[in-house]
Amino acid sequence: MTTMARALALGIVLAASSAQADIVIWDESVHGDLSGDRLIPTPVNLALGINTLIASSLTGDREYVRMTIPAGMNLSGIVHVSWVSTDPLAFIGVQQGASFTEPPTGTNVANVLGYTHFGPGAGTLGLDILPAIGTGPGAIGFTPPLPGNVYTFWIQQTGASLATYRLDFVVAPSPGTGILAAAGLFGLARRRRQRA
Repeated sequence: MTTMARALALGIVLAASSAQADIVIWDESVHGDLSGDRLIPTPVNLALGINTLIASSLTGDREYVRMTIPAGMNLSGIVHVSWVSTDPLAFIGVQQGASFTEPPTGTNVANVLGYTHFGPGAGTLGLDILPAIGTGPGAIGFTPPLPGNVYTFWIQQTGASLATYRLDFVVAPSPGTGILAAAGLFGLARRRRQRA
């Protein structure tokens, strides 16, 4: 999928999703702390549209989240929506599978699908960080979108000051179902707005 087609599909999904409330897949202030165990990550199922994760982290507080993307769907973006902290950076990495096999120290990035830093220090507020995750130096790497499957994310603040952040995981139809399905969602969103 070209960059322009990907941007169009992401825009259509975001427009269609705006007709509904975001799906909050996890909010640590409501649901409790995300798992700190890489072998037993917190499980969440992603749905079509915007899936919001809100968490807080600081040095040593690792968050491991196992995300299931349904067949026929893909993860088309991860938008860094907000950040509250005096520290400027956090880390996010991803592996395919139901756990994160690499330890937090002595990590072999060659076994990681991708990773990046996010936060004001990385200039990511309001941006889709999924492409940057796919180009983490030395990692396996990928070009978005990520197809329907099970992925485990490792998220961690890099400084000593508590950081609270929001990431929106954007799920869209797979390219095979692609533009027609996205156009259908856009039409559905318009009808919902007209009824309201």
